[in-house]
Amino acid sequence: MTHPTAADLSWLLNDFATRVPDVLHAVAVSADGLVVANTSSLPQDRADQLGAVASGLVSLLAGAARLFGTDPVASNLTEMNGAFMFSMQVSDGASLLVLASRECDIGQVSFEMAELINQVGPALTPAARERFLHVQRGALS
Repeated sequence: MTHPTAADLSWLLNDFATRVPDVLHAVAVSADGLVVANTSSLPQDRADQLGAVASGLVSLLAGAARLFGTDPVASNLTEMNGAFMFSMQVSDGASLLVLASRECDIGQVSFEMAELINQVGPALTPAARERFLHVQRGALS
């Protein structure tokens, strides 16, 4: 089985954002907090900031779960004044973070995120991220 490439992941995130009503942006973040892919509507500097938010959020939620002796956090929904921020664990600390408008169908966005995670999960491990970086460095040489 082959794992998705960075270009595949970007395509999948763009398709997700186009297909699911009211999704504004999406970012896939590796376990070590680095952005692996993001929607094209999100400038790279914002994607990196959103990746840091995702990493911090996952870490805080994991700490809270440990503190109270519960199972790890699988997902989180943050309601903001102008949008919803969805976060779902993928594997080994990797996550998918999605921003959607207040008009979104929360259930549909959550369901579609879970489906997307089934496709991209293996590509978000630190080893997979290193492969992406190696390929990108080779392309720049």
